[in-house]
Amino acid sequence: MDNFTTQPDFSNENPQNNSNPVPESNSGTGNTFPLYYKGGLTPEEFKIKKKIRSTAAGISISLLLFFFFSFSFGEVYYLIMSKLGFSTQTAKAIISEPAVMQVYQIAFSSFLFTVPFIIVQKIRGEKISNLVPIKKIEKENFIPLFFIGVAFCVFSNIAASTLSSFFSFIHYEVDFGENPKGFFGVLLTLLSTVAVPALVEEFACRGIVLGVLRKFGDGFAVVVSAAVFGLIHGNFEQIPFAFLVGLVLGFIVIKTNSLLVAMAVHAVNNLISVIFSYLSDFISQNAENISYIILLCVLMLLGIFALYFTKNTSEVFKIDTGLSEVSEKKKYKWFFSSAWIIVFIVICGLESIMYFFI
Repeated sequence: MDNFTTQPDFSNENPQNNSNPVPESNSGTGNTFPLYYKGGLTPEEFKIKKKIRSTAAGISISLLLFFFFSFSFGEVYYLIMSKLGFSTQTAKAIISEPAVMQVYQIAFSSFLFTVPFIIVQKIRGEKISNLVPIKKIEKENFIPLFFIGVAFCVFSNIAASTLSSFFSFIHYEVDFGENPKGFFGVLLTLLSTVAVPALVEEFACRGIVLGVLRKFGDGFAVVVSAAVFGLIHGNFEQIPFAFLVGLVLGFIVIKTNSLLVAMAVHAVNNLISVIFSYLSDFISQNAENISYIILLCVLMLLGIFALYFTKNTSEVFKIDTGLSEVSEKKKYKWFFSSAWIIVFIVICGLESIMYFFI
């Protein structure tokens, strides 16, 4: 219900017009006063608040569908296997095979990070091609932003690892499963862990989510999409790292108006993880740690050089806040106090807490 008041209140001067649209000023009183909605918002602020809440609802409904389908996939799998005559134990053994799990993960991710987001935004009347920027960018822009992005991922990894070391006394274990062995096993892992996530997660988080938020300001869109990207990982080991990585990937997208560099950075970040997960089978832990530190140092230096040789550095790091009529604080408050977003955050929190009891 929209209740209007003025400062001061002239509602008694013309009571028969209470249902009329609210004017921008009080005329005929000898003075001009701004009109406010209940709660101290101007009509323009109230309009923006409604748009932010509507956008938050659209994003969170997509994310809740994401969780619904992710929780349902397991039940559907066991139902199908039981209809085919397999026991629950046998079905579990089959899906636990590394190669089968990777195939399942490819299908799982490809569906979850596309279908719910497309359906909801289509219903809301959004054109997907307007939200998901895919265009070729110049080499002189691609290379520096790519190395800056990879270097920031390295920094995020170090920061997240340092943070987790403070809580090493807490039992918290996330099982990411085993990698399949052999040549085809490696190819399958590269597809499921490197290629597919880089494509579909960027499509959802830096494409659709970031895209629908940019109308409220690029800075706001980057931070909120990074928060969503972090939370959707659903465990305390990955949330801080994913949030930090989400910041730089979002920044890259708004600077290039393309997902291509962000996809490349995302793929390289995941590739490093895959390489070292296989490397541990062939070298000692100490050798692996030394190799990892050397690689991180090299990537950090490349990022610093890329930043140094970037033209107009001061301009590169400027971000449009947009909507000067509304403070950043109000935008974040309206978005994260949305009932739908609160439900999404609670579900992510419960899923993350679950790992304490595994």
